[in-house]
Amino acid sequence: MTRLPDPMDGISRRRLLRNTALLGTATMLGVGTAASQTSYSFPSTNANNRANGFPYVELVEDGNCEVTLRFVNGTNSLAYFEYRIDGVTPAAATSPHPVVTGSVIYPGVSVDGRGDPAPVVATETLAAAELVEVRLALGGERDWDFDWTPFAVDCDAETKADCKNGGWETFGFRNQGQCLRYVNTGKDSRPE
Repeated sequence: MTRLPDPMDGISRRRLLRNTALLGTATMLGVGTAASQTSYSFPSTNANNRANGFPYVELVEDGNCEVTLRFVNGTNSLAYFEYRIDGVTPAAATSPHPVVTGSVIYPGVSVDGRGDPAPVVATETLAAAELVEVRLALGGERDWDFDWTPFAVDCDAETKADCKNGGWETFGFRNQGQCLRYVNTGKDSRPE
């Protein structure tokens, strides 16, 4: 059996603290408006699934305005991990969810472990401005279902062009000059 790398390798302290804070907020409040509109008691969590060898998702890498996630299925079943980008329900997502009442089926990643004794792994890079969330509510076993698990996305201006035509607002700057200063010097004057 191949040992998967430690998901904490290469993650900055700032990213770790931010993800921990996001997870705590998501746990206390529910994530996004979709969570409050649905009725389903998720029997597991992503962390529990990982600890028990059931389907889970983990952060591989976070880049500017994107995250790379690893979807792992070590079971002899099919798992469909749905993802939500920046809390938005895509217009194309109109099929009612068969498990989560009041929700729709989101885009996702299918990981088929049937007939393969080793864990099956799929890796996807998803672009977002702030947040990518993943849930498992479609697949071989309801006991493995977990609710939206958040992965924070940092999105910063990299070029002067990113700051033009109102682009500075996208990155949380008060004006174009602050954005240009950040691109040129790395000095960040945005409020925390």
